[in-house]
Amino acid sequence: MLKQWKHNCLALHGKSCDNPMKIWATRPAWLIDVQRRCLVPGQVPGNFVALSYMYGNLEAPHIDADMLANLQKPLALDNPEIARILPPIVQHAIYLTGVIGELYLWVDALCIPRYNPEVTKEQLEMMGAIYATAVVTIIAADGDASDGLRGLRGVSTSRGLDQSIIPFGDEQLLVRNTGIFSMGSGLPYYDRGWTYQEYKMSPRRILFNERELHWECSCSVWHEELVLGAEVDKYIDDRLKIILAGFPELSSLSNIIGSYNTRTLRYDEDALPGITGLFSVLSRSFTGGFLYGLPTMLFDRVLGWSPHWKFTNLRRRTESSRSTEDHLSPSGLPSWSWIGWQGLISIGSEAALINSRSNWANETTPITEWYTGRSSQTPPCQRQRVRSTWFENRQGHKDFTKQLPAGWARHDAPRTVSFPEEPFVYPDGCDRYIFKHDNMPPGSYDNGNEDGTWHFPFPVPEIQESVLPSMPEQTPYLFCDTVGTTLWGHQSGDGNMVRLCNSDGEVIGWLHLHNADMLAHFPTAVTRDEAGLPVEIVAIYKSTTYYNTWDEPKERYGLPLRRHEEYTVLWIEWKNGVACRQASGGIEADKWDALKPGAVSLILN
Repeated sequence: MLKQWKHNCLALHGKSCDNPMKIWATRPAWLIDVQRRCLVPGQVPGNFVALSYMYGNLEAPHIDADMLANLQKPLALDNPEIARILPPIVQHAIYLTGVIGELYLWVDALCIPRYNPEVTKEQLEMMGAIYATAVVTIIAADGDASDGLRGLRGVSTSRGLDQSIIPFGDEQLLVRNTGIFSMGSGLPYYDRGWTYQEYKMSPRRILFNERELHWECSCSVWHEELVLGAEVDKYIDDRLKIILAGFPELSSLSNIIGSYNTRTLRYDEDALPGITGLFSVLSRSFTGGFLYGLPTMLFDRVLGWSPHWKFTNLRRRTESSRSTEDHLSPSGLPSWSWIGWQGLISIGSEAALINSRSNWANETTPITEWYTGRSSQTPPCQRQRVRSTWFENRQGHKDFTKQLPAGWARHDAPRTVSFPEEPFVYPDGCDRYIFKHDNMPPGSYDNGNEDGTWHFPFPVPEIQESVLPSMPEQTPYLFCDTVGTTLWGHQSGDGNMVRLCNSDGEVIGWLHLHNADMLAHFPTAVTRDEAGLPVEIVAIYKSTTYYNTWDEPKERYGLPLRRHEEYTVLWIEWKNGVACRQASGGIEADKWDALKPGAVSLILN
């Protein structure tokens, strides 16, 4: 059956599953030759299979220069001294690779020698591309490296499959065990950080899940217990397709980041290395790449990220006690990035792609210039500018007198959204037209844009295999000149939300705290004797929200279209001349301006 699945995908799906992400020519440094049972240089011609699994309590074999030389000898993997340090899953994956008619296998534990930091860094940055260009990835969701791949007759232990069979006249019916929500969750594999990009970037997957075998690709989902073609439902997440088609769409990126950030890592400082490969691939759509997980072209906006829900609790990541030499690069856990905090976060969205399910739209206006450096002492002349090019070019994109960029078509803007029947919400200057692009994949119900429409056009890069990634140096310190002041906060009674008051006790804004422990430091209410907890607040950008008016009698939104302006702010605390982010929030724009906040030379880490 597995051979048939592979044959059907290769023969019928074509380019939809053959490098659908249009990854540049990529070969790993090393591959396992499953016939000669040794390592060979990755430049050998031919397809290769990748393996995604969990180490469990095992330590990855330490491959130094001498062992690397020994591993290249024919039958090296049968050498007792080498075989004893290989977990069962490696041997099982070698066997399965041969069974499906392939010659080469990539396994990180053997194919990324860790003794050379430069090679290790290069291979980690390539991991997204490696999984994306593998002919298929073996996903070992059941168990870990010690358990291996169960159910390979004569090679591994039985999986103990208990298949329910119901007699039905002269036939027998097999009970369907796999539903649309039983894949991709519920097992420790789906809770681990390192496996996220491996799974996400693999266009074809042989999936060992809940003791059964499954096939997932960009077009189909097939299950062992079902007759081929009998699948009554399937779920193929298409958020990546939007970004990989060249569109820097924030809500899709927010979902990808949020899903990753809930996962666990053995070492907190691996939070960035664990997803660097995926960001390298996405950097072709997000011009300028990512700085500690934040796309630089929209840097001002995404710096205001927050916990996803009001009751979401984030945990501050901290470096482990292992030696610095053992840290993977790039590392670091700056407080200003979500990389420094574990938990479900949201980087929000920007009013560009139309969300027909939302009755509001939001736009960002930068108020300062951001720079980055390796240390808090980096002199101004050596700091690198972090340019939010999206906002620099946005007004030009809204000039509808200019010729449309390639691929775009213009349509009259609707008066109302399709469901519910409410007035169409649009940002400034975008009430006359909507736009569609030839490369935009069909919208999904997850992002509320079934038609793939945008408020304004912009140049869309043509992502081809020749387009290489572009990632900046990962420098953990931020610098800017902004304004700030002291305000007083107290609990709002609504999750981890805090109300911010001025010196007169007037509520002028809010903070979305990272967790309940932070909330406990704030009083529950303002009294004559207690104005609230004093907090230092700095502004990072200004935003405008456009929304319809709530019609109370009709219990629906309607005209007139309104706008609300506020400053997105950070609560910061200083230590040895460097500020740490504690939370983000918002202050009503007119109230903030009335405070006449003072100048702040901000250094963030």
